[in-house]
Amino acid sequence: MFFVPDAGTSRDGTARDTRQVAAAYGAAVLAVAVIGLVDFYTGPLWEMSAFYLLPVAGITVVGGRRAGYSLAALSCIAGMLSDVVFQAGHRDVAAWNVAFMVETLIIVVELVARLQQRAVEARDAERRGREFLAYAAHQLRTPIAAIRSTVNALLRVARLDQHEALPRVPTDVVGVVNAEVQRLQTAAAPLVWQVDAPEAGVVTVGDPESLAEAMAALLDNARRHARTRVTVGVRALGDTVEVAVSDDGPGLPPGSGETAFDRFVSLDGRGGTGLGLPIARGIAEAHGGTLTYEDKAFVVRLPAMTPRETMTGLRPEHRAATGRSG
Repeated sequence: MFFVPDAGTSRDGTARDTRQVAAAYGAAVLAVAVIGLVDFYTGPLWEMSAFYLLPVAGITVVGGRRAGYSLAALSCIAGMLSDVVFQAGHRDVAAWNVAFMVETLIIVVELVARLQQRAVEARDAERRGREFLAYAAHQLRTPIAAIRSTVNALLRVARLDQHEALPRVPTDVVGVVNAEVQRLQTAAAPLVWQVDAPEAGVVTVGDPESLAEAMAALLDNARRHARTRVTVGVRALGDTVEVAVSDDGPGLPPGSGETAFDRFVSLDGRGGTGLGLPIARGIAEAHGGTLTYEDKAFVVRLPAMTPRETMTGLRPEHRAATGRSG
């Protein structure tokens, strides 16, 4: 196994690696010195050239090509001193042996260094491959999610156009608003969300899920355009329940209060399906109400639950529905 330095190593890690390389180089030099001494004392009885390969190969793995060549030079000097300079006989043969050892050490350093480089390149290629697959998967998920969202929105519009019958149960409007605000707060943490509403008593008759969908569309629209704050006001005005959603953003351009509710219209140029506001208006109208843009706020008006509905229209599960905490 080859040592492959990590490109993301920190400064402390780099210093630690440098100390490790220095320690390994010192140990390799000591090994070469020992081999040289053994080579000197054994003389022609033992051929020690092969033993120089181990420390040279090892330091090349740990320290790289330059360190390998440096130790190879020291090994050649040690071999020259032990076999040629301080030996009386067979100097010619010993000199040739040292020359062959020099070539062998150079080949070893190059082989190890190139294998080390191939290992680094293979690791980089694997990393780039993983990054590409992750990027490709993200890019594939993004249009698929957008297509799925658009299809779902179109199906919702089609059902509203066909006047699909909606469940009609007493619905706590304040509870619906609070639930949707809490859900969006996690996605828009920097914004301040302010809900001005009574604790209870604002009830309409309709489909809680559809009303939550309409509130979600209005709140998400406010979130995307707000600078710092989104404000939601809920109040009961006689036989009408009113919900006003506003933000401190720039607001709609003058004269575009109705255009914003046209299908596939995006006045801010930020993309999206352009169906959120039309769906919200369709849901309001399906409940016998309205959705308009007034004084930089989207205002939903729904029929309040009448005393007659309160007395005669509740089943036990409806009473439970009106008893939710806002």
